[in-house]
Amino acid sequence: MKTAFVAQQKHLAKYLCPLFEDKIIALQFGPVPSNIYDVLKIARGDSNAMYFHRNDDLCLVYDSISFCDEVFTANEDPDMNYLSTSAVECIDEALREVSEMTFDQIVRTTHGEEWTRAFNNPNCKEMSYLAIAKEGGANDSSISYLKENLELDSSLK
Repeated sequence: MKTAFVAQQKHLAKYLCPLFEDKIIALQFGPVPSNIYDVLKIARGDSNAMYFHRNDDLCLVYDSISFCDEVFTANEDPDMNYLSTSAVECIDEALREVSEMTFDQIVRTTHGEEWTRAFNNPNCKEMSYLAIAKEGGANDSSISYLKENLELDSSLK
């Protein structure tokens, strides 16, 4: 989960667009991409998640991911034709960085100001892509560009 968040942050900061479309939610142990979290809950066999997603494609996840002894395993190789060069770059960087961190280092890396703001908000735990990008190193003009593009994407949906 944290690797997905770090990859998302890198892509937002460097390429000024999301790596994947998902709400990032501030949970106790850090930021969590909401749909990815649901996918892993379904693969784990959480019946509540399966019930909630019974009418969408997320309920089919048990065919592609296995869960045993607290470990998730992909049942097939990824189709790399669906990933852009920038996506692969950010995912690879995030995998390298997070795999070398201790739990405490991961917490320090992912529990920034935006996580704190969202986690302490009683009404909405969703983190802002703009704040995530800024904490990832995007400058003010990049944030402005990202904001315009996110607003445009939102208006076209």
